[in-house]
Amino acid sequence: MDTLADFSPSLIRSAVPPGEDQGEQQSFLLTTMAEQAHAAVRAYADHHPPFYGMGTTLVMAHLLPEPTPRLLVLNVGDSRAYLVRAGRIIQLTRDHTLIDDYVRDGRLTPEQAARHPDRHVLTRAIGLGLVLDSDLFTFEVLTGDLLVLCSDGLTKMLTDERILEIAHSHKDHPPLATGALIQAALDAGGIDNITVVACAMTGMPDQGNIH
Repeated sequence: MDTLADFSPSLIRSAVPPGEDQGEQQSFLLTTMAEQAHAAVRAYADHHPPFYGMGTTLVMAHLLPEPTPRLLVLNVGDSRAYLVRAGRIIQLTRDHTLIDDYVRDGRLTPEQAARHPDRHVLTRAIGLGLVLDSDLFTFEVLTGDLLVLCSDGLTKMLTDERILEIAHSHKDHPPLATGALIQAALDAGGIDNITVVACAMTGMPDQGNIH
């Protein structure tokens, strides 16, 4: 977290002249932030033998306001980004888990995957492996959208439908959405660390669609 916080001001300082697309430059910076975090976790484990092999997941988002409002979303592991829009919930990220790979390959159905004992075995993580392999997505955003970033401590406890129900009921008040989602996960058992960040999109042009 400290590494990401130290590097994040670079995203603000990297603004390009009006009318030019910031996407390529800031995509590079977001990826670099993740790589720096990966290196920091590996370095700590190298110098503290009891922590050898430790890893973590990561999801980040950055708003590009010009030329059209877009979100850059990066993830490693099974921490997720969701977009709540017009009564729907859309998972913006892809889980990097063994079972999710099986679903994409057609070896398991989503219903089988939801009950599989190895459904949380990660194939990618911050701190594991020499080179970080992250996914970076771009999505157009509209006024009224609610962005939800969360760890698997939330998604282990709540279905997407339940996350939608809670988030949509507080879509204009992100702090209330965050608190309600965490409390619902705790009430459901809270078997893992629960991290949730919610952000409402305001002042966006009423145009565009998610690709």
